[in-house]
Amino acid sequence: MKQWNNVTAVLERFVAEGILTGCGLRVIQDNQLIYDHCTGAATLDGSRPMTQETRLRLHSMTKTFTCAGLMTLYDKGLFALDDPIAQYLPEFSYPMVCVSDTDINDVVPADKPITIRHLLTMTSGIPYWSFNQGEGLIPTELRRSAEALRQRYENGEATTLAELVRIIAKAPLCFHPGEHWLYGLSLTVVGRLIEVLSGKTIGEYLHDTIWEPLGLTHTAFSNHLPADVEIAELTVQGDLCQPLGYKVGEEQILHDRNVFGSKTDVLLGSDLGVELPCGGIISTLHDLSIFFAMFANGGSWNGVRILSRRTIDLMRANHLNPMQLADFTQWDNNRGFGYGLGYRTMMDPAQAGFYMPKGSFGWDGAAGCYGLADPEHHLAIVFAEQSIPHHIGYTIPRIVAAMNADME
Repeated sequence: MKQWNNVTAVLERFVAEGILTGCGLRVIQDNQLIYDHCTGAATLDGSRPMTQETRLRLHSMTKTFTCAGLMTLYDKGLFALDDPIAQYLPEFSYPMVCVSDTDINDVVPADKPITIRHLLTMTSGIPYWSFNQGEGLIPTELRRSAEALRQRYENGEATTLAELVRIIAKAPLCFHPGEHWLYGLSLTVVGRLIEVLSGKTIGEYLHDTIWEPLGLTHTAFSNHLPADVEIAELTVQGDLCQPLGYKVGEEQILHDRNVFGSKTDVLLGSDLGVELPCGGIISTLHDLSIFFAMFANGGSWNGVRILSRRTIDLMRANHLNPMQLADFTQWDNNRGFGYGLGYRTMMDPAQAGFYMPKGSFGWDGAAGCYGLADPEHHLAIVFAEQSIPHHIGYTIPRIVAAMNADME
């Protein structure tokens, strides 16, 4: 039996040194769990241990489920990547591009339609409502409209993903489709496309097509959690992990109640009353590891096929041209990677600073969950922590280096 001394020591050191309060790692190869270790606490006061069943806010790791869901519909031949999205969502029929830094109404018609490929590769020109994009005109407008939707929900009115996507469609684009890569709300539109193509809500479709077949019983959108789990504030009930601050030297930087949750820079689906395709899922380390093992196995898990192997290969191929790739790799965590259909994909381990085989693919979330799948070796690794900001640039290179040594 393999000894996992290096990787276990790394995880324990993260907690002992105060970098993280709790974390966990699961490694699956050839349908077998070969490593499973959690350490530290799920709460700041240490009252609850971190376990493989601790509920985690996935934030942008939600996108990995959304993209997989859409690609199951691709396997059914229901769309082509270069179909204009307006073919399915008419509100995108006349996209406009803002050409001013000071006037959001200074727009020109987009020089081409937004396609499904543009959405999946984040080259549509649709920004986030916040997220490292400062107080730009378009993010500010999106934020204002989203806040209005949130207020309606807080006043007891029903809200829908369709309404949110119509808000996105009304805002101008940051550039002509395909010109650049920009992390934004593109995959929220993909979630609505799933609803149109399947005739189900995105939550229903992901449950029926992915979660239930794989046995992911602790995975759901945040607004469908059990009643004893409060997700809008930092106080914790049930088994939801508390998002934590971080330590700089001897100073513990803790987030107050207004930094995370409702009325903050990070809007959750539970704030808006919708199943948020870009960041609204709650899951566990256990469930995430099974999901990524499905990717690692070329689309199946224990005899249950979710996606075709060739579709997996299409998803993990780099789809960015050199200009778009330059935008993508401005983020430190993306160095050495390309970007496929919603997933970073390893292209150059030397640039990445740690070794995983080329074509290993996955994504992460704002609170520190991270997954990579290596279909060539049927290997999946999923790391979980909950801190804001996350520590992925620090944790992942160390974990992968130690894991590679232990697997020799």
